[in-house]
Order: sequence, then structure tokens, then C-alpha cells
Amino acid sequence: MEAGKSNGEALAKVLWYYNLIPDTASLTQKIVCPFHNDVNPSMIVNFEDGSWFCFGCNLAGDAKKFVKLMEQKYHKLNDLQAYQKYLQILKSDKCSGIKLDIHQKSQKPLQRDLYNQAYDYYHGLKKVNWRDSGDPEVIAAKEYMTKRGFFPKTLDKCRAKVTYNHNYGLIFPMMDNGKFKGWVCRTMIKSVEERRKYLYNEGFSRATTLVGDYGSKDYVIVVEGYMDRLKLVQCGEDNVVAILGWKMSPQQIQKLKDKGITKVISALDNDECGRKGTRFLEKHFSVTRWCYLKGIKDPGDMTQETFDKMHTKTMTKFTRK
Repeated sequence: MEAGKSNGEALAKVLWYYNLIPDTASLTQKIVCPFHNDVNPSMIVNFEDGSWFCFGCNLAGDAKKFVKLMEQKYHKLNDLQAYQKYLQILKSDKCSGIKLDIHQKSQKPLQRDLYNQAYDYYHGLKKVNWRDSGDPEVIAAKEYMTKRGFFPKTLDKCRAKVTYNHNYGLIFPMMDNGKFKGWVCRTMIKSVEERRKYLYNEGFSRATTLVGDYGSKDYVIVVEGYMDRLKLVQCGEDNVVAILGWKMSPQQIQKLKDKGITKVISALDNDECGRKGTRFLEKHFSVTRWCYLKGIKDPGDMTQETFDKMHTKTMTKFTRK
């Protein structure tokens, strides 16, 4: 028997034994994780190589490890007892009919499937009370965000949650005029941040998404990143969108125009890329540049006091244009 098939069949038998899969028709499946408080499926199982990984609690392994964790969690078995249970499962009559064809063609997930997975993953995570929660993961995330100048009420407002993923513990829904478009995770670990700060769900389209609320006025404030927008919202300005980069895409431009927006206040970063992005916006809108104070690189650096000064100065400039 091929190694991949052997490992895959072992995992299939284990999951079948615990009543966690309905069939083995697909070589990759998404199931509800039994190792944390999972409501919607967040565990990916791969029968081609016999592996599994949970995006919710960050656990991973093979069939033997799955049985070990299950039996330790629910029956308090030691390692030797859990291994004996694993062997019993493989030989059990209940799993005798489980067979796999690892040569069947794996299909690439459709865009709609990827959206549904992202939706289920975010909404399957439990809602967080950022002000009063005693959960250690929430407390750690709150302390991290507080150091960055964000308040618990802001995290409540944007419906931030914790993932229980060690590398990317914070998650935010990407809402485009009230519509869920996906999610973004933020690492709180410096060594991980040096490689990649943000992790977007598979299938998320930056080019077709404007994060924020727009269309109630004939202008909007434009920022680069999600955290930039969050800081402006915290400071009292809701008419702001994040384009998730320094250059607005043609689809994002059209979205604003479809809402009758003709004027833009560019609060893109106070650096060369932000200035380049502002010049690009000027080709499509009447643009007013955000009046950055000296030493402020982007909206994330703002305090309420510096925001008030810059906002007043910017709006005066905007109304005179």
C-alpha cells in the first residue's frame, strides 16, 4: 500500500470512527474541530497525505496524534493507552469499509466556496466582550492593542475576535459598506511581524474591496491600511475607507464613483508611497491632502489630540477648495 494512501486511510478511519466525516468522497474536507469551542468548520483534513490542521486552535498532526488528543481530552488516557486505542480503531468493524482513491483529481475550490469558508471561520469564532472578558487570549490581545493606542470599545465596535492561533491571534472582519468580504488576521509577535504582519483569508480580493462605509456624502477619506481606518473611526470619523495598499484599484475607483463620490481626502501615509498614491487619486477625483503634523507617519500614529488638530485643519482646507 502506498504511504500516502496508508496515512490517508488511517486518518479517514479515525475521523469516521469519531463520526466527524459524512463520507470520503473528497480528498480534502473541512470539519468542526473537536479540540476547541468550534461552531463552524475550521479544521482542514487532507486524505492525500493523512494530515489535518485547525485554523482555530492551530493544532495539527496525523491520525495517531488525532486519536491521542481525543482520548486524552475525553477519556484521560495516557500515551500508551491512546496508541492502543488507535490500533483498535484501524481494525474495528466500524471502519473496515473505509477505502480511498488518492489518485482521484482534487478540484480547486471555487471562489464562492472560499468565501463561505472565510465567512464560516470568522463567524464560528466566539464573540468577544473586549471590556470585561477574563479569557487570557483576549487579555493579551487587548494589552497589545492598548499599547498601539486602541480602546476596548473600538475593538467591540469593529467586532474584532481572537483566533487562538499563536502566530495570528487577532482577527477583523473586512466589511465593505456593511457586506462581509473576508477577514484579516494581525500578528502580535515581533518575529512573525518581520516576515508578515497581516494574513488574509484565501480568495480575498483587495482590488474589489473598500473597507469601510461610504456613499452617505459626496466625499470620503481614504487611508491605506485597516488599522489606519480603525484609528480614524476611534477618533470620531466614520466616513473613511481603507484601500489596503497605497494605490487605489480601478474597481475601487468605480465603486466610489457609483456612489456619487467626486471628492477625496487623501490620508494615505505621509511618505513617498502615500504621496505617489495621492497623485494617482488626483487623476480621478478632486483631492485634498490630509494635513499631517510633523512626525506623524500615518493615521495609526495619531492620538485624539493630534487627530483633532489635523482634522480641523484638513476640513478647513477642504471646504475652501
